[in-house]
Amino acid sequence: MNPTSELYQSLQIAYDLFNERLLGGSLPPVIFTVQRKPGVMGYFAGDRWSDTQGSIVSEISINPSYIASSRLIEVMQTLVHEMVHCWQHIHGTPGRKFYHNLEWAKKMIDIGLMPSSTGEPGGKITGQFMSDYILKDGRFLKVFGELEANDELHLTWVDRKALPRLFEPVIAGRLPETTSNVFEEPSTAHGEKDLVQLYANNVTDYEQISEQIPTISLEGRKPLLPDELQIHDIPKRKTRIRYKCPGCDVIVYGRPNLNLTCGDCNCSFEGELIF
Repeated sequence: MNPTSELYQSLQIAYDLFNERLLGGSLPPVIFTVQRKPGVMGYFAGDRWSDTQGSIVSEISINPSYIASSRLIEVMQTLVHEMVHCWQHIHGTPGRKFYHNLEWAKKMIDIGLMPSSTGEPGGKITGQFMSDYILKDGRFLKVFGELEANDELHLTWVDRKALPRLFEPVIAGRLPETTSNVFEEPSTAHGEKDLVQLYANNVTDYEQISEQIPTISLEGRKPLLPDELQIHDIPKRKTRIRYKCPGCDVIVYGRPNLNLTCGDCNCSFEGELIF
């Protein structure tokens, strides 16, 4: 088998297993791509591809620039994150562009990944730019164990030019049992923002409680590519600022040190460096 086929076959094997075990086989085939989109481990693009007969499929892309310095579990975590976007695209109601809404968050928790804006316990569960952490008693970790033992799964071809990982992933426990009812189906009177506030109210002091959750670092796991085979790349100089309104998540780009206020929310925009 040639290197291209080996790479994409590995992603297909993983996709098929997670689809069957986590999502009930409800996802259709997708096209996999590897693209070096700055600042993201992967992304989902709904209905992006078509054949000459008119069949339409979606795309899941994995960024090869971060694979070499990552562990297999991180790559699979990224894949499943994008698979949940695919599930929502087909069976649910996605948020506006790039927004991770409560429906997506609930599905992530169901399959064993806890949404978090920080990638650790204590982060927001919905938002524009979202990460997640692995629930130690969740289904994702159990299915990954099966995948890891599968001799057919070999991410043997890895981009040698390796960027530093975007985050340090963790495995952590769930929130206390007193919060178990916060994801029950709401009445029609509740909007999404109300539900997010309801979640915060139920845990009383979410950050303090989540700090008590023990986490398991993945530092003991080796990266996919040995260090001597990696060509360590240096991220490009950050030249732009992305400004986001914390109230409505509207985003604008501009030069550093702009003083921007949202006319709808009367909130000051928060800036962060990007490539």
